[in-house]
Amino acid sequence: MKNNIFKLVQIALFSAILVISKEILAFLPNVELVSFLLILIACHMSLKESLMIATCFCFIQMLLYGFGEWTPIYFLVWNGLVLVVKLIPFHSKHPLALISGLFGLTFGLYFSLPYLFLSFETALAYWIKGLFFDLIHCLGNYLIMMLLYDRMNSLMETFLTSEDTL
Repeated sequence: MKNNIFKLVQIALFSAILVISKEILAFLPNVELVSFLLILIACHMSLKESLMIATCFCFIQMLLYGFGEWTPIYFLVWNGLVLVVKLIPFHSKHPLALISGLFGLTFGLYFSLPYLFLSFETALAYWIKGLFFDLIHCLGNYLIMMLLYDRMNSLMETFLTSEDTL
């Protein structure tokens, strides 16, 4: 019972940290810590817990910003990132930095997919229009992972191995 409560508190805490980190950096276009933190969470927590955190984050974003055409894609993108991290057999700084950078580069591409129902040209135009911001997202994600991974990885290991940390 105590372990279940501890896990629920961890899920709520990490979901809140994702939202807070996103809002704090909202003034910088496409520079965010959510990708970095979610990758670390996926490296250190179970698939179920990581998906619950990503899903809670998405629901909180819906509460803050309302619902739109981006809503279903948001759930797919963030939960998809968790699945990709869980599928790779090794979790070290350089491969995770590449995954994080590629995620940033393709982020806008995922949001152009619904426009395929209108036409390929519309979807392509939507993606190209935001490509500059995807490049910023890519570079930011890569650099954040390279700069913060070592210290945050050890903090995550410490936090998640001790129930006395709360």
